[in-house]
Amino acid sequence: MSCDGAYLWGPANFSGRPPGRLVGEGVVVGLVTAGLIAGASVTGVSTGFPATGTAVGVVAALASAGYLFTTNAGRALVGAVALFGGFLAWWAPGHAAEAVLAARGVSRTVVVTEVHVHRHEGRDHVENSCSVRLPDGTPVRAEAWRTCGADARPGRHLGMVFDPEDAVPPTDRVLPATAVEGFAGPAAASLALAALCCVAVIRSQP
Repeated sequence: MSCDGAYLWGPANFSGRPPGRLVGEGVVVGLVTAGLIAGASVTGVSTGFPATGTAVGVVAALASAGYLFTTNAGRALVGAVALFGGFLAWWAPGHAAEAVLAARGVSRTVVVTEVHVHRHEGRDHVENSCSVRLPDGTPVRAEAWRTCGADARPGRHLGMVFDPEDAVPPTDRVLPATAVEGFAGPAAASLALAALCCVAVIRSQP
């Protein structure tokens, strides 16, 4: 391989099957990286601190990329691990929140208190969101969007799904049928990240 190719993708100086030591190290690095990012996202969401979970996930992604950099891994693969890991840390919490609500959410009736009209510049599109409260008068910290149609008016009753532990904001979005379905996307992305880390380690053979 040319010097430029080795710099970008790793030298991979072995013939035939990759050494078992590198495969084992790659699997460990990949699983630890993906596990930390996904675990931080799920823990942050389920405990009510999604931003903290995202921050921990980003740090884990950068730490993994830094480790790969020191092992002579290809710079393109190191950058891909950092970017993909950071994306996963940002993207997974939304799906984790839906999975949490699918697992333990409770449907409740809310009352519209105010309708907000959102006009998107450059597009012939108008979207409504509704501020809502519980029937006992308690304000709800999240707005209803999907069920807040053009005919929404103050006093109208809508349905939202609430987390009994109040860690995840309520929503009126269509949720996955089960928590497993909600976690399917992040799980697949985590496996892809683990595989990417494994390839980067294997190709780092000096």
